[in-house]
Amino acid sequence: MQIPHFFYFTDHGRGRAPLEMAELLPQEVGIIFRHYEAPNRAQIAEEISEICQKRRLFLSIAGDPQLAAEVGAEGVHLPEFMIAKIPLMITKYPNLIISTACHSVSSLRQANQLGADFSFISPLFPTNSHPGARHLPVHAVARELGDLDIPVLGLGGITHNRWRQIQQMGFQGFGAIDLFEGA
Repeated sequence: MQIPHFFYFTDHGRGRAPLEMAELLPQEVGIIFRHYEAPNRAQIAEEISEICQKRRLFLSIAGDPQLAAEVGAEGVHLPEFMIAKIPLMITKYPNLIISTACHSVSSLRQANQLGADFSFISPLFPTNSHPGARHLPVHAVARELGDLDIPVLGLGGITHNRWRQIQQMGFQGFGAIDLFEGA
């Protein structure tokens, strides 16, 4: 399965139910299943995987490559603090596509060097997920993209207009919550 350019990020604290979104999303949108705090996370992951397989949606499980492999997801999404584990993930789970969350250019470079398949960098713009948080300088990040071997997708405060803006700067796609929920 080809890596999509667009991803819906599930969020246990906000947003629609992940199973509902898996039924509604267009086929060109992948899902990053986070829901770290859900007591029935494995069960939800299994159910969302079934929907994604039926609908041919790309599914990545955040932070848990074993769960990703067990439910038949295409990928594992690593939070920034797990980037150093990429070589181990490649060895132990060779069939999983590895994406990372990066919050700085240096972590993006590290993910690239260690063998991630693609990365998200965030936050590029003010976001409802982290109100008041400092966002990265988009133009400075964009200047680094040509030095990387992996696709980089934007995350944080993405709107249709902002997607057009960052696409022209060389970003290969984006991740979002509100944009896909119609907020």
